[in-house]
Amino acid sequence: MKVKRIEAHHITVPLIAPYKLSKKYGTVTHAQAVITRVHTDDGLVGIGEANPMPPFTEETWGSVFAAVEHHLGPLLLGTDPRNITACNGLFDSALAGNLLAKGCLDVALWDLLGKSLNAPVHRLLGGALRSEIPLLWPLGSGTPQEDVDRIRAKMDEGYRTFMIKMGALPIDTEIARCEAIVEAFGETIRYNVDANQGWDLAQTLAFMDGTRGLPMDFVEQPLPRTADWGLPEVRARATHPISADEGVQTMADATTLAAAHAVDVFSLKISKNGGITRTWQVAQVAAAFGIRCLMNSMIECGVSQAAALHVGAALPNLWDSGQCYMSTKRLKDDVTDFGSLIHDAVATVPDGPGLGITLDEDRLQKYTDASLVLE
Repeated sequence: MKVKRIEAHHITVPLIAPYKLSKKYGTVTHAQAVITRVHTDDGLVGIGEANPMPPFTEETWGSVFAAVEHHLGPLLLGTDPRNITACNGLFDSALAGNLLAKGCLDVALWDLLGKSLNAPVHRLLGGALRSEIPLLWPLGSGTPQEDVDRIRAKMDEGYRTFMIKMGALPIDTEIARCEAIVEAFGETIRYNVDANQGWDLAQTLAFMDGTRGLPMDFVEQPLPRTADWGLPEVRARATHPISADEGVQTMADATTLAAAHAVDVFSLKISKNGGITRTWQVAQVAAAFGIRCLMNSMIECGVSQAAALHVGAALPNLWDSGQCYMSTKRLKDDVTDFGSLIHDAVATVPDGPGLGITLDEDRLQKYTDASLVLE
């Protein structure tokens, strides 16, 4: 089996409602994705996805295209795509970093490997430990009453875990949001807080002191990713576990944070971490240090969501609450049938070959802004 053709499509899909994040990221109205297809000489096709989201990611869709077209794709043509480790080695020999570009091809290679063996990706990772995974629903920045109203509406749909986006409002308001959630729902729900790098050390410590005693799963990425030196102090002062997201992209990041005992949770994202291979490696570093993992998401289409679902199904150190498999529910449309796996705020792990989902050609073409082909 050899790779004979590689395609990349940049797509833009509108969100159902604007998503208010921290002051660093602003408000998001559209999902940006690069969908890749890797064709082999025996007719199999693997699909992948990257989710550029500047300034969360350093890469843009244009840089992903350039990396695939001029550096990574030419190396992949003519190789056996089932040799995933060797292919990733070729990618690393050509470019440092560029995890999104490498990841969208890596996911396609795992999809191809599964299809070639007639096996789901989770079986190739060691087997599924769970057949269903409850979903988490994220709430954008808002007032305490808006949070309560939105949580109540989503509870009617079956959600019991929520991620509260912070980092855009004064700390006193953010504390009041947590107090309102606890007063309204007690321990009938699980929730965590994600500041998306929106606080400095003083603000983070003020939030920790102000929410002391309130039930909360964890606080995610309160400090800028370059300020990981402050996380041990935060963790020592906090009564809540600390999660790293932007701060844990590579295995080197994971090892540094784990060795410093700076965090309790790694927030994993297939696109951010560079595909299935690298995400799995970061998760193994976490396991070695007793750190649990949340399967988080960018604003993704169904390919990245499916890849994350397979990883989450096989992870022994998965965080014990809802996971972020709801991304396509925030979109007005998707280019895959991933949504068929979601019912009553639960994701069912697919058992079909590879990723176990299909790409809709008509919808792919509808949302494509630019494309490239390598042969």
